[in-house]
Amino acid sequence: MKNIKLKDLEKLIIEKYFEDEKFKEFLNENKDLKVETVVENIKLKDLEDLEEFTEETVIDYLDEIANLEVMSEEAEKEYFKNFYDDNRDDEELIVKYLGEVASIAFNYTRDGIAYMDIVQEGTVGLMKAISNYNPENNGEFKNYCIFWIIKEMVMFIQNKVEDIKYEFKNYFKTKKENFGKEHNHKHEHEDEQEAGEVYLKEEDLLPSIEAIEKREKLVEKKINFFNLNNRLSLRHIDILNLYFGFGSDKRYSIYEIEEKLNLEKGQGETLFQEALIILSTVEGKISL
Repeated sequence: MKNIKLKDLEKLIIEKYFEDEKFKEFLNENKDLKVETVVENIKLKDLEDLEEFTEETVIDYLDEIANLEVMSEEAEKEYFKNFYDDNRDDEELIVKYLGEVASIAFNYTRDGIAYMDIVQEGTVGLMKAISNYNPENNGEFKNYCIFWIIKEMVMFIQNKVEDIKYEFKNYFKTKKENFGKEHNHKHEHEDEQEAGEVYLKEEDLLPSIEAIEKREKLVEKKINFFNLNNRLSLRHIDILNLYFGFGSDKRYSIYEIEEKLNLEKGQGETLFQEALIILSTVEGKISL
């Protein structure tokens, strides 16, 4: 079986196979291809003061997924034996692979992207995998569905990036069109400014057409799928997968995780809580 790096697959999806039919053809032609789902480009956010923005939805969802009773390997084999039955029930298969979706989504908790949005898109990918799968031509279903899950997550982020770039471009276009025109700009609390305190106005930040165009170029360079940092580290992801039992036959306690990953006592709990805060924070901003 041939391997493809995650980053290389992402580039192919964005540049060539963003349409479902083309992606389906690509998978049909590469049924022995396996993706190496390794996170790259890691940079952690400052975790100070994030807890006030957290919600319980994510931890509740992950616990629910981790505790679901899923179909056995024997039941899955039987399901695919009857795959062409028009009355087949796909729900049990979807439930079985929700943990796969949740786990892959850890890799796409990027700047400005909400974790639960990624999970939702990945679930759409899972359902597309079931719809497009052909047992005779597409090899192992688990491998096949991973490609579709990644595809939907990648395209969701890519589309969001393009929307943000479009908003920035419109903003700078307006700034250039109105540059030099008279306008009133007064700070709401200007009368209350303390002595020595400096307040920057828009014209201070963008004092010339050249400055605006420089920002436009910066948008093209920085607001890019491959420049978005993953907010979870590899260690965070390992701990989350072990704790919720994704990719294994059991859930591990924090103590067992510390033993398995050779962490100091208490370090596993700290990293686990950090990961939950990151996953549970409201959507952040993609900024220049």
